[in-house]
Amino acid sequence: GSISAKEFEEILNFIGIENFIRPDEWITKLRNNELKENDVCITFDDGLKCQYDICIPILEKYNLKCFWFVYSSVFEGTLGKLEIYTNFRTKYFEKIDDFYELFFNKYEKSKFKKIDKNKLQSFVDKKKSIYSFYSFNDLKFRFVRDQMLVKNEYEKLMDKIIQEKGIKIADIGKNLWLTNTHLKILSKNGHEIGLHSYDHPTILSTLSYEEQYKQYKKNYMHIKQVCNRDVLSMAHPSNSYSEDTLKILRQLNIVCGFRSNMSPPEGKKINPSPLEIGRED
Repeated sequence: GSISAKEFEEILNFIGIENFIRPDEWITKLRNNELKENDVCITFDDGLKCQYDICIPILEKYNLKCFWFVYSSVFEGTLGKLEIYTNFRTKYFEKIDDFYELFFNKYEKSKFKKIDKNKLQSFVDKKKSIYSFYSFNDLKFRFVRDQMLVKNEYEKLMDKIIQEKGIKIADIGKNLWLTNTHLKILSKNGHEIGLHSYDHPTILSTLSYEEQYKQYKKNYMHIKQVCNRDVLSMAHPSNSYSEDTLKILRQLNIVCGFRSNMSPPEGKKINPSPLEIGRED
């Protein structure tokens, strides 16, 4: 699922360098309801160092500035297992389906609930209509992770698989994320650092109002202290949010929020509010 610097540059040129606008201009236009159909911005989620290493030289070549949506726990020394697991399944297996085969086999041999094939198919059909690039196994994995397991069950299962491979979690996490120094440099150079929750729950919408508020308040305070400026933007982690989420974001004076796809939210029109703007992945 990753792209090279060359592919990134080709994408930018295909869209048209002249169509990209700076984050500060995007926010101003959004506030004034002046965004035009061909206005485009660039966003990065999760604060990964590879994004910086691969994309910054290309961005600087064209003098482009972007939104960077980061979750804060990894900047405080916590190993963000979401990205560690992603790195593990893509780096330590010849093919992603080799990982899926092992994961599903481990799941089925454990004492977890049996997968309801009808519910799985319904989940796959719904997600496939939005994220056409995902394979059946991609979506089956997400169904098991988010619908069949609770967080600690999923982490125990993944940690066991990693341990049996003879790999240390700390080794996978080395140099995986940006540092506060990177955030300061990006902010100083005209990029926008935005919210992505504190520790990136994959189904944030199921958390209580208080838990969601804590997620975003801690995230907000971290970015504000590092960058010495108010935070104005965010992206919904795993596209998971609720009306409570939107209320919390407004309380924090967030003016711009992005979804993870171009489909309208369920029961709403496309881009129903400035906090629910569609993105092309």
